[in-house]
Amino acid sequence: MYVRAVSDENTSGEPSVSKNVATLKENDLCKKCICDLENNLIDCTKKLNSWLSNEEWNVLINGNFTFETIKLEHNNLSSIPILPTYDVKHLYIGYNQIDSIANGAFQNLSDLTSLDLSHNKLTSKVLLPDVFKGPYTVSDYKALYNLKSLNLGYNELHFLDADLFEHVPNLEELILCSNNFQVIDGLSEVAISGLTSLKVLDISYMEIKTLPQTLLHGPRDLETLIAAGNLFSKLPDALSFAKNLARLVLNENPIEDLQGDNIFPVMTNLKYLSMSYMPKLRHIGVGAMSELQNLTELILSDNKFLVEIDELALAKNLNDGQYMNYPPLEKVYLNNCNLTKIPKSFLVRWDKLSVLDLRFNPWTCEESNDYLINILLPQINKTTPLLAKTVQCDSPVELKNVDILKVATDHLIDSKKSSGIFWIGLLVFILIAIPITLGIIVLYRRGCFSLNRNDSGASRALYNRTKFNDDFQI
Repeated sequence: MYVRAVSDENTSGEPSVSKNVATLKENDLCKKCICDLENNLIDCTKKLNSWLSNEEWNVLINGNFTFETIKLEHNNLSSIPILPTYDVKHLYIGYNQIDSIANGAFQNLSDLTSLDLSHNKLTSKVLLPDVFKGPYTVSDYKALYNLKSLNLGYNELHFLDADLFEHVPNLEELILCSNNFQVIDGLSEVAISGLTSLKVLDISYMEIKTLPQTLLHGPRDLETLIAAGNLFSKLPDALSFAKNLARLVLNENPIEDLQGDNIFPVMTNLKYLSMSYMPKLRHIGVGAMSELQNLTELILSDNKFLVEIDELALAKNLNDGQYMNYPPLEKVYLNNCNLTKIPKSFLVRWDKLSVLDLRFNPWTCEESNDYLINILLPQINKTTPLLAKTVQCDSPVELKNVDILKVATDHLIDSKKSSGIFWIGLLVFILIAIPITLGIIVLYRRGCFSLNRNDSGASRALYNRTKFNDDFQI
């Protein structure tokens, strides 16, 4: 933000600025609202009972400073009239009770870059294309060419007029979150797909089950898609058209498994993927993310039912050979899941990770999990020790709640293994020794170990054997 002085022929730089600052601060408007000259902001949040009066607008219009940011939030405003000419760039009118907007309400704000209308009571019938029409010319209304960001989140919209954005052709960010659409119908699809300059789209918490397949075909430059908190049970097919998508957020969707035909399509530009707080996600199978070969940050945290990530979930065989390609991951978050083991071949270059969060999982501390215990945890402890200290064993019972770092440094698994071998050996010894001992006792009682055998003893022994043989033959 910067302060722009409107100079005239009889004024010069700094003395004029000082004088104008003093004059502005003495004005009633700046006594009512916060006039932050350094950041070029006037903040009237919770300061107004109604819209600015004509006199207050005149103070702004005729003043020597242009506030590029105006905040009018939390003022119980119920409608938006046609606003007077002013060079504001960022206008915040959220957290009001707005349920109507005049046609051409923003036509005099030709420099307007971002407009926040969130947390109001706007309906689909109220939000019409002419609301955003620009200044009037002899033949027609101009577009609001400078408007790049529009926040319509947290309203009462159920669909969009097909031509809603015809007067804002250069829109780059559209926020529709927390409007109860339930389905993106044909009209809404036309409205969104027509935004060819769109880079950020937020359609989170809209209770939608799927996306129209061609929704993302129009906005070819789309870089960020936020679709959290919806009802997707599988990955939307529309993702295959988002060729330039770099960031994707699918948190809090009821997807159960990523395997079979429910895997990510080719998305060569995707670098950031977040699938956290998934209420049903259990398995991430072979090749589920193999087409995301430029992924650098993967967030799978807080998936309480996630028990398995296949060792080939990220691997892609490019040349039908024995060598696999993996994305250049730098940050991986697997904390707060239900993982017991992590396969070594899930990634090849674990050492390239700057962040690996494995905390709060029921890890198995056995020899089969040796790579996690003796390689990964010590590595994490060197780079981000805070992420290593609370990684604990859940099984076996004797190591439950023991820090895995302690297991590694104290070689508790080797001790446990040696102890196990000792007890197994002891058991085998006992099982062998008991029958041998009993056999010796029996033979001893029969006199087999007597050095001075008498005739009667010999006769008894011969008699007993003969009788046994006789019985056997019968």
